[in-house]
Amino acid sequence: MPAGSVSRPQHAIAVAHSLSQDDVDQLVCNPNFWKQPNEASFNFISGQTPEDFPNQKQFSFCLLPYRVGRDWLGALTRLNCNTFVECFDELDLGDLAPLSGDPARPKHDLQVCLSTSSAYHLPVARKFVTSLRHRALIGDNIAATVEMAVQEAFANSLIHGNLELEASGHLSMDRFKELGQETERRLASRQYGGRAIVLTARQHKRQKLVITISDQGAGFTPPDEIDTADISRNDSTFGRGLPLIRGLCESVKFLRDGRTIELTFENDQNSLLSRQHMFPTDPEQLLASPHDTERRIPQNATILIADDTMLSREIIASYLRVDGFTNLIFARDGEEALAQIKAHNPDLIILDIIMPKLDGYEVCKAVRADPAYAKIPIIAQTALEEDEGRTRIFNDGATDLILKPLNKAELIARTKIHLENRLLVQQLQAYQERTQSELEIARDMQENLNPAPEYYRGVGMDYGMRISATFQMSSELGGDMWGLVPIDAHRLGVFIVDFAGHGLGAALNTFRLHSLIWSEQIENLSPDAYLQMLNRHLKGLLPVGQFATMLYGIIDRQKNVFSYASAACTAPVLGNSVTGQARYLDGSGVPLGVIKNARYETREVPFDKDSFLLLYSDALIETTLDDGQFLTEERLLSMLEETVCEGGSDIYLAAQIADQFMDRAPAKLDDDFTIVSLQSARVPAAMPDPENQDT
Repeated sequence: MPAGSVSRPQHAIAVAHSLSQDDVDQLVCNPNFWKQPNEASFNFISGQTPEDFPNQKQFSFCLLPYRVGRDWLGALTRLNCNTFVECFDELDLGDLAPLSGDPARPKHDLQVCLSTSSAYHLPVARKFVTSLRHRALIGDNIAATVEMAVQEAFANSLIHGNLELEASGHLSMDRFKELGQETERRLASRQYGGRAIVLTARQHKRQKLVITISDQGAGFTPPDEIDTADISRNDSTFGRGLPLIRGLCESVKFLRDGRTIELTFENDQNSLLSRQHMFPTDPEQLLASPHDTERRIPQNATILIADDTMLSREIIASYLRVDGFTNLIFARDGEEALAQIKAHNPDLIILDIIMPKLDGYEVCKAVRADPAYAKIPIIAQTALEEDEGRTRIFNDGATDLILKPLNKAELIARTKIHLENRLLVQQLQAYQERTQSELEIARDMQENLNPAPEYYRGVGMDYGMRISATFQMSSELGGDMWGLVPIDAHRLGVFIVDFAGHGLGAALNTFRLHSLIWSEQIENLSPDAYLQMLNRHLKGLLPVGQFATMLYGIIDRQKNVFSYASAACTAPVLGNSVTGQARYLDGSGVPLGVIKNARYETREVPFDKDSFLLLYSDALIETTLDDGQFLTEERLLSMLEETVCEGGSDIYLAAQIADQFMDRAPAKLDDDFTIVSLQSARVPAAMPDPENQDT
């Protein structure tokens, strides 16, 4: 290091891709955020989503996008970072600052700074507590208690702190509506909506967890603890929440003239997971660690409460919150309900039938008419006594009906039943989609085991042949495979395999055999010796009852012969590319994987400048065609002769036969279908025509 230089610590900062570098620089270099930014250097890493950042990398900060949504709120759980800050123009932390770089301030294990307008619409308390669990800051046994207390304190810091809404006095229906309208106005204003709210958590000595929630409002002077329990319904709703908070925490303190509430919880260290469970640093451990950080349970579900009466909405919400449901959204009429459904895609809708603008009947019909939301369960609630109205709501798409006045136990029971059913269906759908996706990947992998057209056509040119092929699976995965093995300048090996059955088991076997084929040196092995070697290996790999038929042969363009060995393969066809006349060769032999010491025979036939060879799987001759008959041996030879005579020697024979077969075969085959043709042809080749060579 040069003399006089000062080593500055470097901080990795995860930045949402939508943020401009100017905004990022302005925020990080602001002394309200970082006390002495000149004493550190920063490495900014941008990402479209939290998943773009490496899980094992430790970030000093994560700068969240303006108007942060649920996707980036998920960074609290998924990103290895302790400080999360929403980057918005109005950010002025005042006496909250600095968030970082001040040795005098306690070091936080988790810190989140959001704007009022963003925090109001997000399940911050839920995500904050979820992150605490996975960071090994609290155990699962107290998570519900912590979340309830944080939710209550956080909501009141937003509403009565930053928004400075006065909710004292008798809360009539008109007053509820006025409060709702005033809330929307203040959220949209820079003065109130642009204020910051900060949540922090840190492990304290003696196994305690300390959580603080700080706002920028006018402050709240709490009543004496003795008087708290006697606060009437005419007093502030925040005051009424204090008994609940105090009952959930070990202690509650008010700091900064009532603008910070500090909650302390007893923690059970024995129930905590290691931090490595969340953020493993070893790559192998990372791959082996479970990534399901938010197991879906009914209490995690999003529930829409649509009712034109504020009191009814609050009653339903209070029943649900007590039972652990906190992801609640609300609508005051039918039009707003449809807007909320599109915005949040809830897991359950609790719907009043009689509402302004659009009633419950119309909402039900609209939801069921949209495929994106048609499966959302709907619990209709009504005070209607006549059967006609109740029957109509079911006809229009309601899943269930509950009568007013609502019974708490009944509402909770029905909510849980429908959410459990909903989540079960979603899990099954996710499993099916994941399985289908994995099968498609495996299908692509298996199809890639077979030579691509540009490859086998190029190889054919090298050996003076026209090669064509068609491969089709009967289901998601198959048991057929074929390939080419260039041996030397004159000899080309070819094989075709058909494992018993099809689907996943047969596909796995093709992968096994493919690995064996290309792991062995076969240049100097005769076809019979090669099959014997493969058979010995497969006998030790395949379960009892599984086997493969296979043909391996070598076309020698210098000697004009085709030598091959067969393991019970379909009989290959050797024909003349000029006359179309063809005959079957002997395909007999012992299937691979049946007898360990099976013996095979190498057979040899002429293969000259006018010859073609046709290899195929048994689907070609064992599929019932549209006339109710199979493609018999005689019919296949006739088809080959007619095809050659009509098209000449320049056709792609296998493709032609496959087209004719598919014209008459069922759309869904019962078995995998493979057909390969190798025709002598006068095409440009790297080797000279053997008949024109000097002797």
